[in-house]
Amino acid sequence: MNKTVTYVLIAGLLAAGLKLTLVQAQGEPAAGAAPAPQPVSREIIEVKSGSAGGVVSLGGTVMPEKIVTLSAQMPGDVKFVAGAEGDAFKKGDRLVELDTTALRAKRLQAEAQLASADAGFRNAIVQYNRELLNPNAQAQSYLGGMPALTSMFTDPMRAMMGQGTPGVERHSSLYGQGVQIETARNAVEQARAAIRELDQNLENAVSFAPFDGVILKKMAEQGDIVQPGMPLVTFADITKLQVRVEVPTGLLNTVKSAGSLQAKLDNDSQPVDVTVDRIFPMADPGGHTTTVKFNLPEGTGAHSGMYAEVLIPDPTKKSSEHPVIPSAAILWRGSLPAVFLVEEGGNLKLRLIRLGDRTPSGMISVISGLKAGDRILANPSAGTRAGS
Repeated sequence: MNKTVTYVLIAGLLAAGLKLTLVQAQGEPAAGAAPAPQPVSREIIEVKSGSAGGVVSLGGTVMPEKIVTLSAQMPGDVKFVAGAEGDAFKKGDRLVELDTTALRAKRLQAEAQLASADAGFRNAIVQYNRELLNPNAQAQSYLGGMPALTSMFTDPMRAMMGQGTPGVERHSSLYGQGVQIETARNAVEQARAAIRELDQNLENAVSFAPFDGVILKKMAEQGDIVQPGMPLVTFADITKLQVRVEVPTGLLNTVKSAGSLQAKLDNDSQPVDVTVDRIFPMADPGGHTTTVKFNLPEGTGAHSGMYAEVLIPDPTKKSSEHPVIPSAAILWRGSLPAVFLVEEGGNLKLRLIRLGDRTPSGMISVISGLKAGDRILANPSAGTRAGS
């Protein structure tokens, strides 16, 4: 009897251990085993319609009010480049300098040419004065001045016989000496002009900061060989920023009459006030738009190159129904807003859209690119790709 009870207990323990092993195998993973990969959840929403006001959102780019690109004015090797992108400099600070060894050697040569030309000029003046005060001095130096004495009798006879005119010969000699003076004077001015040109090239070899600002972009490094016209650095004053927008011609009167408008910076939910700074006098014939610059207030946190949208009231556009989507569904390809459209077969398609105003419910209206009833991804990740 005792043996029978013992066998029953052993069988029960073995059965319980086998059941526990099966539960662990089907349920929780064993210790040290990697967890099974979980499927990624992508929420799909259907585009609804919502009420949007009569406002047009125009995309633009944030740019500094003052921005210049310093270019090389002469060929040469880059000897010095100050700082890197983002470094600040004061007005008049040296930014880029080219090697001027060859130019300085040419200037020494030009100075020697100037000295020679000046000596020739002074000699021409002396020769003119000698001819003026002592005519035919070389002939008079022979035979104790006898040629000069005989010319008192021979010159009138030559004139009477038509074989010479002493007055004309005298005038010709003085004129020739005067021409030599003019030639020597021109040589002096030519040498001086060459020195001024070299001095200007020496000044152009150094680029200075035209105002207080920072380096936005460097296009040359120390040791590079540049040619005239090649860009060196882009320098800008980032304390005053503007939004540059291409405004349709139909909205230009609204922009002119508006004291201030609102703008949104790169998906920022809080718009900022902007004022019109400059309206370009000529419209683009192809796009029928006019470039307008809006001043951004200080402390907005914007930086050069950022995408921005200016909200312009459209008096001809009444409050109407537009497709509305959450801001989380919008992704940016450069400066263009886009969404992932879910097609009938489940494939994803990247669709560029044009955004409108924000609705009272916090949704964003879509002017073009979507329609009510389309299905899109509610919150696409950075790794989402079209066609998946």
